[in-house]
Amino acid sequence: MRRIITVLGLAAFTSSQHIKAQQEINFGDFSKPVPSVSSLATYANTPISNATGIPDISFSLLGLPTYNRGISLNVGLSYNPMNVSQYEPASQTGTGWSLFAGGVISRSIINDIDEMYDDTSNGNYTKNNFDDIYYYSLPGISGKFKFKRDTTNNTFELINLSSNKLKIEYIRTSNTATLILESFTITDTKGIKYIFNDHSKSNQERNVHTSGGKIYKSAFFLTQIKDANNTELANFSYQKDIKYKNNGVTLSYQTCKLKTITSPGFGKVEFEYLYEPSYENTMNDPYQVQKVILKDNYNHVISGYAFEYTSYGYHYQSSNPYNPDYKRILAKLKKIDKNGLISEVTEFEYGDSVPRPSLGVSIYSLCSNLYSLYIENKVLGILKKVITPTKGVMEYTFESNQNYKNRAEPSYVNSIVNGSSFSDSDVQYLESFNNIQYDTNQTTNYTFTISGNHTRKIYVVFGVDELFPAPPYWEANTPTYVDYMIKSDGNSISATTCSSSLYENVREYDLAPGGYTLMITGSGGRGTATLYGIEHTPLPFPNAITSSGVRVASIKYYNSKSENTPVKIVKYDYSNFLDSNSSSGFSFSSGLDPNANSYILYKNVKISETDDNNGYVKYYYKTPNDYPKNGNYWPYYSFTNGGLLERKEIYNAQNQVLVSEQNDYTFEELPNVQEYELLGTDNLTSKLSWLKKSSVTSTSYFDNNQSIEQQSETNFNVYNFEVASTKKIADGNTIEQFYTYPESGYTHLSNAHIISVPVVVEEKNDNKTVSKAETKYDNTSNTLPTSVLGTNISDGTTKTTMKFDLYDEKGNILQFTSSVGIPTAIVYGYDKTQPIAKIEGATYAQVSPYIQTIVDASNADAQNPANEQALLLALDNFRKTPELKEFQITTISYDPLIGITTSTPPDGIRVIYKYNAKNQLEKIVDMNGVILKEYQYNYKN
Repeated sequence: MRRIITVLGLAAFTSSQHIKAQQEINFGDFSKPVPSVSSLATYANTPISNATGIPDISFSLLGLPTYNRGISLNVGLSYNPMNVSQYEPASQTGTGWSLFAGGVISRSIINDIDEMYDDTSNGNYTKNNFDDIYYYSLPGISGKFKFKRDTTNNTFELINLSSNKLKIEYIRTSNTATLILESFTITDTKGIKYIFNDHSKSNQERNVHTSGGKIYKSAFFLTQIKDANNTELANFSYQKDIKYKNNGVTLSYQTCKLKTITSPGFGKVEFEYLYEPSYENTMNDPYQVQKVILKDNYNHVISGYAFEYTSYGYHYQSSNPYNPDYKRILAKLKKIDKNGLISEVTEFEYGDSVPRPSLGVSIYSLCSNLYSLYIENKVLGILKKVITPTKGVMEYTFESNQNYKNRAEPSYVNSIVNGSSFSDSDVQYLESFNNIQYDTNQTTNYTFTISGNHTRKIYVVFGVDELFPAPPYWEANTPTYVDYMIKSDGNSISATTCSSSLYENVREYDLAPGGYTLMITGSGGRGTATLYGIEHTPLPFPNAITSSGVRVASIKYYNSKSENTPVKIVKYDYSNFLDSNSSSGFSFSSGLDPNANSYILYKNVKISETDDNNGYVKYYYKTPNDYPKNGNYWPYYSFTNGGLLERKEIYNAQNQVLVSEQNDYTFEELPNVQEYELLGTDNLTSKLSWLKKSSVTSTSYFDNNQSIEQQSETNFNVYNFEVASTKKIADGNTIEQFYTYPESGYTHLSNAHIISVPVVVEEKNDNKTVSKAETKYDNTSNTLPTSVLGTNISDGTTKTTMKFDLYDEKGNILQFTSSVGIPTAIVYGYDKTQPIAKIEGATYAQVSPYIQTIVDASNADAQNPANEQALLLALDNFRKTPELKEFQITTISYDPLIGITTSTPPDGIRVIYKYNAKNQLEKIVDMNGVILKEYQYNYKN
């Protein structure tokens, strides 16, 4: 069976922007102007989950601590097939890959840039509405916002488009004609400030009437992080290269490539780039990340990663498929140890690049009724395999998304079965039913029959292998040729020509059932005439239609590259649980950004494993369709358009349910927020909402028809969207926890936007309080806790269980006092990043006269590891200080950013920790070298 509609012509789908793109790429004209950061918006618009069919493929690379233990500066790499398309530029780490490091505020440009009209003296000046969407990506935080313009008063309001309690502030330039942004500060709910003072620049040339285009800030980059007490936690530096047009005068763009992440006192992460001029004006970021290196505060290499790339060919619709363009793809990720050597290699393989289309397919693509059916669902260069450092293999199979479509309607079924038109490429295909080898030396008439009861659409591919010499009566100047016509009862049948050349043409006919003659005309020749009819897949037709984008179909696990049989297969099925012939997928969008890709949410997802036939799991999801519209108003869209887990069922291999979990949600609209339009949804609107309550009922089933049910409930606080209370009910016992936040009485915390740190935590068992603790913040000059009060459950009285007496300027606790009044002093070394001595029973004032030697020795050890013995001697001498002999002293030494190297408790018996070149703990030994513990890292594929 020959089916030839799997690949159809792309020409009908080339947008004007894409046509321009192949001539000269100018990302400044794109809706996403910065290739390597605009891809991050995908993560804000389309969640990685079973409901979307997008798997979590990510690698945690490096981590850098800060003086705030809750803030870590991580570098990670993530792959998202939503960012793999011939119309999506390859990022600095390769197609589909995004490097998460630092922070950025990117933008999606809708029509012109918001600040286009910035000169009141220009005749084109107008107070335009602001449409652009801004996306922020911070360590552990993402979201979006926009600006609303009051065109009457020419004022501007920042509208947060995400359900969170971040405080977003900005500084504008002095231009009064419009809003031109200079910088941003985003403060999270713990008072951490993220300051964006750096930016990239792009040049918008389309629809710009002034020469040289319009230069604008295309993205804002994280410059500094400070805590609520204004202590610097991190700073960021950037490589800012300026590129000009060919004339050397007009700016093309200015980069803002992250060069270093520095955590003062701890160390830094360095980024190395390679600029590739050959990737200019192509669908690639011209810069690629070469290395990411973690160094301590004294520039010692701790670890790192090197990136190795290759490329694959692709083409736009009207470009030459035999001379494709190329995109960067990540081939290898190489881990670097502290000696600068490659210690591990992770390899990546991808699907085929753009194939050269066959001649036949190229011709068929020209038939108007065929190429109009084309849906761009084929993702090229998508990730196929991950080969781990131990040479195990994870093989990903992606397939096209599918929407639900009702194909059971009789009128639809009849239209397909009749074969009179090509209307659904999912169930229809072309199949040859006659292959006529013609030779005019033998005959010029060939008969064929159209069967059935209805007029059918027929395609004739008429190929010429040889033209015979002209007969004697042929005029000398008349060229030889061969052609054909189709006749019925002596009458010629009209046709539509799809393609025509000297050696082949394609024509389209509508033929009623009956007999026909294919009559060869012209000077004569031989060749083949192939007749194709429209066929269909067997009934019943699936209630599913191929859609844009992909979903994961399976993940296979192999022990090695040489093995052909996987040790485990994880399969994903997205069919409706009640009707396996129907897809459970429905199309949705982010609701706010017309440039964001629409995506599919699946209400039902079944995941099964075949390694030991251990059953499967069914996931039921809620979508916006489960929350009925009220006229044109669609409630809770911002919360439900990512899919909500409604139920989870775990089955064994015998199809018996073992565990069932039911989830319920209660939403409320955010107060004092405006409605926004849901794009592409027929004037529907929605509002931002918040999750007020969630509950889970879990039931476990046993062979004796017995079951156990557990219930849990979480209530949230509209003040900060954090947990207000939890409740768990099991075996007739109810355990509750209640959280109180600094909504009142803590003005200095509220002023610092610290609203998500609990000040009171209470636990009850069957409605009786079993514990209650309150954290006090009595020092209004900073936001650090001063004490913890505990409640005596028997009489309700309170007492101080812990006092935090003294901090240093970095926020390190230097002295605390227990509930019985015993103080403990802490000495920090290694540039105030690590505790090197704990003195129980002493105040910090008592020990401070004797600590400078060990502090200096720890700093020297950090600067040069050869100084560790001097530090250990200094620590031992510190322990022998006569003035401290009544106290219990513990001392510790470190390899910064690696781990503890020695720990000496009050009894003086030291424990030594030894690491390998990968910074993995290998041994714990005593002072005599006797092994106390040994660690061996034997990885299983």
